[in-house]
Amino acid sequence: NEGEETTMPAFQPTADQFRAFRDDPFDGPIAQVNILKFRVKAAYQPEDPEFGKDEPGGVAYQRYADAFGVAAAEVGGRCLMMGEVERYFIGDGDWDAVMVMFFPDRKAFIATLNHPDYNSMARHREAGLLCQELLTTRPIRAEGVL
Repeated sequence: NEGEETTMPAFQPTADQFRAFRDDPFDGPIAQVNILKFRVKAAYQPEDPEFGKDEPGGVAYQRYADAFGVAAAEVGGRCLMMGEVERYFIGDGDWDAVMVMFFPDRKAFIATLNHPDYNSMARHREAGLLCQELLTTRPIRAEGVL
């Protein structure tokens, strides 16, 4: 529509987004809502052992999610939910899955990104993920209470 600003799908935060997240003074728990779109076919690099396999992007991303969950657990984080999009009940869009991660604070999330194994796990994210939106939240209620 004329006059509307269009946004491109995102794969990583901008430098400004990361700084704003890192420098936010709130030091309580955070939950991250990841809205995910996978590649039709995983796009591994030639040096990756999975290169040339005919598998969906969602399979590659699940390898990342599993490894990220292990790293997150080392700093008190956990996956609250990951699920495939069934349908839109309100609104519309073209997303494949949603993953909600919980961290005791933003420092724990940043520590997970700095985990020694992050680069080896992130190659699965890069191979499987086409784009995403990620909303960080300050949980008021989780699993009934917080």
